[in-house]
Amino acid sequence: MRTVWVTDSRIHPERISLPQNWEVKTGYEAYRLLLEIISGLRSKLFGETEVLAQFRQRFQELPDSAFGEYVAKLRDNLIEDCRSLRSGYLQNLGEQSYGGLAQKYISGSNVPVREISLLGTGQLAEKMVPWLKSGGRRVKVVGRNPDRLDFFADSFSVSSQLWEDWSPQGEAWVIASPVPMGPWQNRLRPGDLVLDFREVPLETSWPAGVVYVSFAEMMSSLKETEERTKRVREELDVVLAHLLEERELEAHQFVFGWEDLPCPSF
Repeated sequence: MRTVWVTDSRIHPERISLPQNWEVKTGYEAYRLLLEIISGLRSKLFGETEVLAQFRQRFQELPDSAFGEYVAKLRDNLIEDCRSLRSGYLQNLGEQSYGGLAQKYISGSNVPVREISLLGTGQLAEKMVPWLKSGGRRVKVVGRNPDRLDFFADSFSVSSQLWEDWSPQGEAWVIASPVPMGPWQNRLRPGDLVLDFREVPLETSWPAGVVYVSFAEMMSSLKETEERTKRVREELDVVLAHLLEERELEAHQFVFGWEDLPCPSF
């Protein structure tokens, strides 16, 4: 997960204590970093779409102040430039969402998948649910937070269950939470499908015969589009430089620009 803190020169990172592993960007370097993040250029899944939705949701409500207006202008410019990048350069790159990636493996399974346990209640799980439900599949969301479980049940018409009450019955697993799965592995049977979206698995092995697909394996499967992705990255370096130049020229015509915008991240 990436944490990004957006502020202005009145709360400059140099005046406060930040962890040493934080990266600090200011001005148009900060703008470029934010644009690359929300466009999916910094994601493991190149060009993924979920992070833009997260950005829009986070900056939907802003304070009624000069700073709020400043951030709203920044937000709108970033979304505009992101749309420009997506429409011009980030089309037909293969799977561009984690839900779409899960759908690819579920649809390609040798055994038809009718039921799925989605393990996790965060934003990743939330974006996956519509994909997992397609084709009339029954989805059960498993997690620790009762409020989030209620949200999933009400918003997506899925069943839900607390971790301590979950009892797998041969359904496919989609792991979207950094939890150890060892206590439940003995419930798996040969042929069961497990899609693991954890970047770092917490188990050393899985039962024989289980169709286990790690996140690393999913990423590796996308290498067929790697050459095209490489060309797109090279093109985007030039395009991003041009976009930033245009934004900088535009800012010189107004009172507010982004020159004093720090953007720490790690």
